[in-house]
Amino acid sequence: MKNNFGAKLADAIANFVGSWPFIIIQSIILIIWVILNLIHVVRFDPYPFILLNLFLSFQAAYATPMILMSGNRQSARDRQQSNLDLKLDKETNKMMKILLEDIKLDKQEIEEHKISYETILEIKKLIEIIDSKINKNASRSKG
Repeated sequence: MKNNFGAKLADAIANFVGSWPFIIIQSIILIIWVILNLIHVVRFDPYPFILLNLFLSFQAAYATPMILMSGNRQSARDRQQSNLDLKLDKETNKMMKILLEDIKLDKQEIEEHKISYETILEIKKLIEIIDSKINKNASRSKG
C-alpha cells in the first residue's frame, strides 16, 4: 500500500484529532475564548460567538474528510491483514491435515508391529510347547 504525503498527513491529523490531548487543548481554547468575550476583556467575537462557530465549522469541514480517509486506509490495511491471516490459516489447515494423516499412518504401523510382536510371542510359546513335548518323547524313548 502506497503511503504518499497526503495519506500520511491525513493519518497524523486523524490520530491527533482523535486523541485526549486534542480534546483537552480544544476545550481549554474554547473556554478561554468564551470567557474573554463574555467578561469583555476582548470583544473580537461577542455572544453568540459567530466567529467561534465559523472556526469550528471550518475545523469540522477539514477534519471529517481526513478522519474518513484515514479510516478508509485503515480498513484497507485491515482487509489486507485479514487476507494474509486467511492465507496463513489455510496453509496451517493443510499442514494440520498432513500431520494428522502422518499420525494415522504412524498409529497403523504401531498397531501392525504390535500385532507382529504378539504373533511372535504366540509362536515362541508354541515352539516351547512343541519343544517340551519333543523332550518328553525323547526322554520316554530313552527310558
